[in-house]
Amino acid sequence: MKISIVIPLYNKEKYIERCLKSIRKQVYQDFEIIIVNDGSTDGSADIVRKLALSNLTLIDQKNSGVSAARNTGIAHANGEWIAFIDADDYWEPTYLEEMLTLTKKFPGASLCCSGYGFEGPDGFRPAKLCVPGEGDYRVIDNYFYTTCRGNLPVTASSVMIRKSVLEEIGGFPLGWSMGEDIFVWMRIAIEYQQVICIKNLAIYDESDVESATKTNKVLDVLPHVKALEDWIQCAKVPPEMMREARNLVHRSYIFTALQNIKFGSRANARKLLSNVNVRVSLHYIAALLLTIAPKSLVDKLLRK
Repeated sequence: MKISIVIPLYNKEKYIERCLKSIRKQVYQDFEIIIVNDGSTDGSADIVRKLALSNLTLIDQKNSGVSAARNTGIAHANGEWIAFIDADDYWEPTYLEEMLTLTKKFPGASLCCSGYGFEGPDGFRPAKLCVPGEGDYRVIDNYFYTTCRGNLPVTASSVMIRKSVLEEIGGFPLGWSMGEDIFVWMRIAIEYQQVICIKNLAIYDESDVESATKTNKVLDVLPHVKALEDWIQCAKVPPEMMREARNLVHRSYIFTALQNIKFGSRANARKLLSNVNVRVSLHYIAALLLTIAPKSLVDKLLRK
């Protein structure tokens, strides 16, 4: 079974070769690589060209954002399954092999993913995943339950999805600065089966100071959270997932309120905390108290 590997590329000249080397070292070798150069202004694309890999297609497009780059990759993919990886991350050699194992153990699955970890100055730190079950291969029965109790179970460098499903849901939403990937994971979760190999097979490099998760301030509720609110309102979320979906929305509002407090927007924080989707809880009370706390205490507690 051929797998299409899609890599969005924007100014990652320090990392792209390492990413590609990790792909070349995969135990499972029936794959194609599609790199979408999203208007890089550094030497990223030149590095890819010099490697001249036989099973690699490099597509150049004007800078349109990571969603547009991934969607271009999806449109050009020949595989039944599409594995995504960001250019500054890399895989362990058995990653694709384990993804293939998941497709065999769970033939009805539409999304396969793996455990992952973070590589930083202090070494490797595994993600904390809360996926009920036994053994290395499990079904993610409730994406929202798992998300609320640990790190995200699905990420943009540790996931493989059926191409047909990506086409059915319309790919990744355009114009979003953050959360476009989470929107897709949630969208799939409410309609299709998701499975995971809990081995840590994808590695996120935390040294890239230009990554969106480090440069974007989250001062408003992100679009994927607003989308989830709409799905809850329209009863598109399965009943067995509804409670935890509401919990995820609640937690997202609390988090965004704390970000506003951290960066001095206390009035906006109070507005967020008054939203109908926020319930009274210890986290809510703590955030509310921080809106009136001295700045020195806020800076100490939130480590500004």
